[in-house]
Amino acid sequence: MAFGTVVVRIVLLGVVPVLVSLVGGDPGPAVILLSVLAAVFECAVYALNDTSSNGKRGGKKEKSLRPLKSFPLQLAVLYIVQLWFLLLRTAASSPAATDSASPQTDYAAADAHPPVQPLAATQLDAGLPHLGQVGAPASGLLAPTPTPVVHPDRPRPWARTIEEGFQLDASPEELKWFPKTISVVLPCAEERDLAFKTVRSVFEQTPADILHEIVVVDDGSNPPLSQTHLNAEVQHKYKVKIERHEQTVGLIGAKKTGGDAATGDIVVFFDCHVGPQPRWHEDFMRLIGENYRRMVVPQITALDINSWTQIGGGGGMSKCYVTWDGDFKWGGTDDMYMGMLSGGLAGLSKRWWTESGGYDSNMLGWGGENIDQGIRMWVCGGEIVAAPNSQVAHMWRTGAKGTNARYRHVGDTGKNRARAMHAWMGEFTEKLNDFPQFAQRKMSGGDHWFGDMSTFQNVKNNLQGCRPFAWYLRRFKTVYEDAGMLPKEIFMIKEEKSGDCLLFQGQAGTSGSGREGVVLAPCDQGNHRFYWHPGNRSPKTGKCCSGLRAWNTEQCLEGGQSGGKKAVTGICEIGGRNSGQFWRLHSDGSLKRGNTCLGPGNGPRSLKEAPCFSFRNQGGAKFVKMNAHEPIETTLYNKARKEHPDIFAKLDAQLKVSEGRGPKRCQEPGIKCVNLMYGGPSGRCLDDEGNLNDDPDTCSIAYINGRTIRRAEGDDCLDTKSDEDPESFTWYHCHGGNNQNFDERAGKYCASQSVASGDQCFDIRNWP
Repeated sequence: MAFGTVVVRIVLLGVVPVLVSLVGGDPGPAVILLSVLAAVFECAVYALNDTSSNGKRGGKKEKSLRPLKSFPLQLAVLYIVQLWFLLLRTAASSPAATDSASPQTDYAAADAHPPVQPLAATQLDAGLPHLGQVGAPASGLLAPTPTPVVHPDRPRPWARTIEEGFQLDASPEELKWFPKTISVVLPCAEERDLAFKTVRSVFEQTPADILHEIVVVDDGSNPPLSQTHLNAEVQHKYKVKIERHEQTVGLIGAKKTGGDAATGDIVVFFDCHVGPQPRWHEDFMRLIGENYRRMVVPQITALDINSWTQIGGGGGMSKCYVTWDGDFKWGGTDDMYMGMLSGGLAGLSKRWWTESGGYDSNMLGWGGENIDQGIRMWVCGGEIVAAPNSQVAHMWRTGAKGTNARYRHVGDTGKNRARAMHAWMGEFTEKLNDFPQFAQRKMSGGDHWFGDMSTFQNVKNNLQGCRPFAWYLRRFKTVYEDAGMLPKEIFMIKEEKSGDCLLFQGQAGTSGSGREGVVLAPCDQGNHRFYWHPGNRSPKTGKCCSGLRAWNTEQCLEGGQSGGKKAVTGICEIGGRNSGQFWRLHSDGSLKRGNTCLGPGNGPRSLKEAPCFSFRNQGGAKFVKMNAHEPIETTLYNKARKEHPDIFAKLDAQLKVSEGRGPKRCQEPGIKCVNLMYGGPSGRCLDDEGNLNDDPDTCSIAYINGRTIRRAEGDDCLDTKSDEDPESFTWYHCHGGNNQNFDERAGKYCASQSVASGDQCFDIRNWP
């Protein structure tokens, strides 16, 4: 048998496993082993034949050990056995092979690859992985998914189905899976060239083996997009599948149509005017692969529609929270988790889209669907996370040429928001009566003016119930408790000399201008616009509160307006990073921020901001609380916590694990963090600006390092700013100079150059 013949035979023996691998499958160890053993056998036969043919026995060559004609028969048997193994493997590892609503889960991949590991803390902010996974797959939304065959030596690819006895809390292992493809859904209405550029951008920035399809939902464009910018050639080239609405139904309906039509493992919703950036898909594949009930939101940046490139760089907006009037505001937690969506850029597994019910079919137009999805994800067992690296540039409708909407407006945003809140808030919907836009419609349209809610009830039934809204409030305690959205009390603020109270001049709900006025006016206990409460987290402790918030608004006090006629408010920065909102009513009656106070202005009922000492000639500026009481939202929250002790006990234990511990420097071994108190342990503290004041929330966190005092956040050194003014300090780049040296004297730390024993000395108060 010639050597070339043996080579050909060995190649033929490996045809089956090689072909299976080339088409993206996994032949499995049995199929590969059969080919290897057959190849070894061929080599052995060749060697023995070669030996026998070259050995002499009676002067005649030995006959070949195996006739050539037997090889085709043996090859056919090998192929049949290998194909039989492949069929068995496919049957055992494809629980959703006939279910178009379920992702194409690859059990073989579970064997071939280790389970997806959660991102390390250096890759994502620390948070609450898989916190409070609740809910169950929906039955009746589509054909039920067949029960998978689970092998004890393989990681389980899905949480249990209802038929298996679904439990509300799924383990991280049950939530892991191995997605391979993405469907991108683009709702487009009269977008034209923007639609084409978005399609091309998605296609070019997504690997071909991952991009399953681009589902364009033509929402009533006239003429149809398929006849203008997305013709048959474009559809074929860019993997476009078009779904068509003859009449415009609005963004929500278009997205629902696209989500239902998508068949990829993961469904990603974009707007029809975006430019995803390179490697945008990686966070989606990885994060959703860790948890199939996870919704992922990219970093949203700005798009130059002329060059179709991202404007600027770095991370964009994504974090949001929901207010009591069903609106959303920028801000939220400091970890990867999000309590609310800003809009429609998000992705989730096809299975979770189906199980969680998708979008409400009775919401029309645009607006409110993000509130619905944001709360629904959490209370019904999922979660929402911000993608740390995925960036999608978005065209903002600024009024510039080419950015104006050209679609026909339909629907009722107010009604959509009411549907979302009534669907998930439970008894907390009583809060909607505090907002005119809802109270007036209830008065004119009746208690159920927002329509039939059976679609939401069907989802809850299919998921075997969802958690109460109070659980959501506690889950995001950093917003609702720590930032003052669930105040212990609300109160009026009365100026003692005039007897008038602070009146917020805006309306309940979201400010149209983002900025409102505050004046003194006759106190009226029945007018909600006179009520205030602490708001915004303390930047030092992360707890409540560092500012004053007007009740039932998103506005916080920002001080006096130039001219001394009124005070002003701005949108609350709930993280406590806006020092302009550090206003508090102190026990001595002063309403101040640092060393600046608010008091009566230059005219009747006016207010002005000035150094606190300047009000002394007027007898001071003194304010007192009036009619302080617990608001309805806090009463309902406390009631819910008592009624569901088990749910909240488990959540509280999980939250405790994730509590922040201050600056990272303070967590290092051997570092002892302190506050610097001037004039005794209960005196004024030094803040991050180097000023001395009596507001404990502004105290800088520092630590002693040899003869220097360093700020824990920033690591700069305390510097005696002026030798002539003993109360003048600043934080400055550490340089080792004499004016940055402090010595310990009788338990105090004093500037080295200070002459008098009590000058420029600080008492140390342990932090926290």
